[in-house]
Amino acid sequence: MKYKCVKAFMLDSYDDDGFYIENCIEIKVGETYEVGNENFIDGDIRLNGINTNKWIEISQEMLDEYFTEVVV
Repeated sequence: MKYKCVKAFMLDSYDDDGFYIENCIEIKVGETYEVGNENFIDGDIRLNGINTNKWIEISQEMLDEYFTEVVV
């Protein structure tokens, strides 16, 4: 499934091994993500960027609030 951000927000930043990095990343309106298979930081849902070079893990509540499903 693919999702598009409809409301910008900030998240803590983690490296590709799941270690916390002391800064935040902005998730911008229009960024598109695809659901991933494995979680590194215990989020409910992992999203891998399609038009951005980042991955995020968020709760179901955040997915519902900040994203809309992209229907292909």
